[in-house]
Amino acid sequence: MAQETHNRKSQTVKFRDHIVDIQPVNINGIECLRLRDVQLMFDTVRTFRIDNVQQAFLHDEHGNDLEPLRIVACVDKVVEAVESIKHSSNDTDDQLVKMNVKLDQIFINTQEILRQIDHVMTQMYELHEFTTPRYFFILPAEHSNIKAIDTVQNWLHIHYKLYFLCECSQDPKEMHVAPHEGYSIKRPRDFILRYGPYLKTTLAIAQALLSIGGFAIPQLGNVSKAINDVLPPQLNNSQFYTDAEQKLQMVDDLLNKVDNQQYRAGASVVDRHQSRGTALQGAELREIQTYLERVDDKRSLGNLYRIVTADGHVRWVCHKHYNAISYNNEMSKYIKEFKAMGGKFDETTNEALINQVNITKENVEMMCTALEKGFNIEKLICRECSIGEDDLKKLLDIIINRSSIRCLNMGSVRVRNVFGIT
Repeated sequence: MAQETHNRKSQTVKFRDHIVDIQPVNINGIECLRLRDVQLMFDTVRTFRIDNVQQAFLHDEHGNDLEPLRIVACVDKVVEAVESIKHSSNDTDDQLVKMNVKLDQIFINTQEILRQIDHVMTQMYELHEFTTPRYFFILPAEHSNIKAIDTVQNWLHIHYKLYFLCECSQDPKEMHVAPHEGYSIKRPRDFILRYGPYLKTTLAIAQALLSIGGFAIPQLGNVSKAINDVLPPQLNNSQFYTDAEQKLQMVDDLLNKVDNQQYRAGASVVDRHQSRGTALQGAELREIQTYLERVDDKRSLGNLYRIVTADGHVRWVCHKHYNAISYNNEMSKYIKEFKAMGGKFDETTNEALINQVNITKENVEMMCTALEKGFNIEKLICRECSIGEDDLKKLLDIIINRSSIRCLNMGSVRVRNVFGIT
């Protein structure tokens, strides 16, 4: 029978880095340390060691462990509490898993920071470099009899005009000619010798546009009359299509002849190959203006406007696409802000979900601004959220009167009063 002892001595027990004192229990006249007493503090302990020797639990004459499991107390020594190797290994594995999760999150955060830095650096570089539209091609200003032009020198003295392209897409086949009548080129010989290799690439884009019917700017059919009035007259002339291909081919032949002439003049095959399709740098692009007879006021070449896309790249686009890209960039910003507050947005169905979010005044201001500016949400679901009373009134007013939301589903929403009480 167990008897409580009034002996002030206690048993010192060590588990990992923890050391505690536990009161022994007198059972049948023997001071004992019970396993269950130790497990009350360290539940994974399975056995004991003294002086690095595992201690056997007290047992009967047949070797059966006595209940409760216990060893003879040794108050003058430290008893080491030991857990099973399996559990220790599992515990270590759990710690490693948690550590790996933290490392993965650190890696993700680091990559995001690096991406943002790269985005800003790209934007800063391109804003400095690309102060002039980079996609352009040339055409003879008037119809010329190609067969009557017998030498490259004669070709170089024809009157040429330069046309810019709207960079509305990364797919060259979706680009179009800028809404402008074109610029007469001064010193065409110097210009072609200077930019000939680059023109080979941009001319291929123009030829592709002609083949798919995009040369006459069909994308701008719904723009204002003010924009249509500045379209190149020849692009609106049906006769243009009959000789456009011939003019493009003429320029292509000219560039090939100049290329071959430079080869005969001593340029290496490697130099000629490397020069083809080489992207122009900022200084080379800015120099283009010195070859043009008339540059627009405010330096808006080709009636194009510079814009920075969501991924940090600079593009030069027409008025119509300037508005479209600006709108898309603005909507992308609102989607990011909506997700940052804890919401989810499906861009395929335009459904938005806010679940278990404490909606702040700042969140409501952001949502109201986004909805008023055209953030297209078809269905808004709000579940188990809390929101201020005045904020809810404001949000509902915007949703009902000034948004595209057709379905509002709210459930278990707690409304806070001015004192924060729901």
